[in-house]
Amino acid sequence: MYKSKGASRTKTERKRTASSRPKLDLTGIPLFRDVPPESLALITEDMAGCFSSGAEIVREGDAAGGLIVLLHGRARVIADGTYIVTREAGEIIGEQAILDRTGRSATVLADGMVKALILPRRVVERLLENATFTRNIAKSLSAKLREATGERAIRYRDEERLFAEFSAHVSPQVASWLLSQGASYGDPRFVDAVILMADVRSFTERCARMEPKQIAAELSSYLDAVVDVIHRHGGFVDKFIGDAVLAVWGITPQDENSAPKALACAREMVEVAASLRFANEPIEIGVGLNRGQVFAGNVGGEGKRQFTVLGSAVNLASRFESECKVLGAKIVAGQEFYDALPTTEQTNLQRHDSRSIRGAGQLTIYSWSGDPARRRKILVAGGKV
Repeated sequence: MYKSKGASRTKTERKRTASSRPKLDLTGIPLFRDVPPESLALITEDMAGCFSSGAEIVREGDAAGGLIVLLHGRARVIADGTYIVTREAGEIIGEQAILDRTGRSATVLADGMVKALILPRRVVERLLENATFTRNIAKSLSAKLREATGERAIRYRDEERLFAEFSAHVSPQVASWLLSQGASYGDPRFVDAVILMADVRSFTERCARMEPKQIAAELSSYLDAVVDVIHRHGGFVDKFIGDAVLAVWGITPQDENSAPKALACAREMVEVAASLRFANEPIEIGVGLNRGQVFAGNVGGEGKRQFTVLGSAVNLASRFESECKVLGAKIVAGQEFYDALPTTEQTNLQRHDSRSIRGAGQLTIYSWSGDPARRRKILVAGGKV
């Protein structure tokens, strides 16, 4: 059969071009270690590609088109928008999707310039017929499993630590509810809340007679005890302000009918505090209770963020706590808090009309002394009750 010189020359040029292509250097790639040459012959130069920094090598959710082998550079693996791990040259990516015949579980981005070999499924299936290649890919999976196990142990440890920190703010019941609902207590919102503010009487004067180490130890014992009381009554510990404690009810739907809970909590706090000592003297506290709409959520920026409650109801709770000193009472509550109590609880509180409250004008407030004899003493002395 006659062949033109042009056709013959084209075939020769193709051979010359093919022979001049740079060969893939697969040495040092664990996946191909000890794999026989006849199996490696299935891999051709056109299966390699280069990716600029930030380029997608694969995308999460896509069909698994091939097994990725990083020849040079490194890549970042990101799942559901979260950084997972960085893979280096010599490592493989996507073997699970190939073996399981599933879609990509993560996006892979080039971290700098990357050269990668993308082996089509048909080639991988042929390579898997070789026992050495299969053993190598199994070793890669085993190493990743070990790595994932170690990272999981670290994550679980950190999660337990963070949960322990979080549980110091809320009762176990509230924490469980937040976790079961997948709710974020830090999302800003306005809620109808009950506020409790408790403060230690004569704290500053007592501290002047104590060493800092003793102050810290005895204050910690007191705070630990009252936090336990607050949690048992379903309250949320917002913060400590020196010796003062700010607690809240109303953050979750579980906080219905929270005024009676807060009052019972305040009474128990008074009793528990009296059983403890600070500077060798029994601890006496005053508690302010109020109810009203507050902002609840995280405040601050990237450098510092904190959950808190804000609003006039919070400020008034602090003012009512200060009135405890004036009235010689253990607990002072505002009108809105009083109105939320059942009648049986209201009868245990003493009414005080037209009290001048700083920043709020003349208000009606209610007190509980915890000691009938002491209340009679105040009445005899001419206290306004």
